[in-house]
Amino acid sequence: MEAVIGAAVMMLVIFPVFSAVAEKYIITNKAQIIRDAVDLTNIAVYNAIKAGNLGKNEIMVYNEEAERIYRAILAKNLNLKADLSPDKDSIVDGMVCIKSLAVFTGGFPLTCPDGTEISRPAVHSRLTVPVKPSLYRGVILGMLGKQYIELEVHVDSDIPVDN
Repeated sequence: MEAVIGAAVMMLVIFPVFSAVAEKYIITNKAQIIRDAVDLTNIAVYNAIKAGNLGKNEIMVYNEEAERIYRAILAKNLNLKADLSPDKDSIVDGMVCIKSLAVFTGGFPLTCPDGTEISRPAVHSRLTVPVKPSLYRGVILGMLGKQYIELEVHVDSDIPVDN
């Protein structure tokens, strides 16, 4: 009888608690990897700036070129297809959605769409990135009719400008 109670305690208390802690760690690590990749992608938008203006406070940016560069580099950094769906061995488990992309080049201080104060040239981005849980949280999401946890990733990256 004690063995049955011990097994029940392990199955209903210890394993779920361990699973929750381990899964929180896994999701936090995935979120940090994604945030780092988005930061590098933001900095890559720097390539859309006219070369003659790189050392000045006034910077001209071609928005279409910036978005094209952003999507291409984001796809490479997160191992995505061109349509931002996951490719083989991607850390992302579903279609990435770019909610906002903005390049701030003057009129400082400014506030980005998510409320962060920006005091120098910067690239702002906010994405929704689906990540599939691997342990008990996946079972719970499945019962709720969902497959993914949607991470909201907001990154503001300073553009290096020499005053």
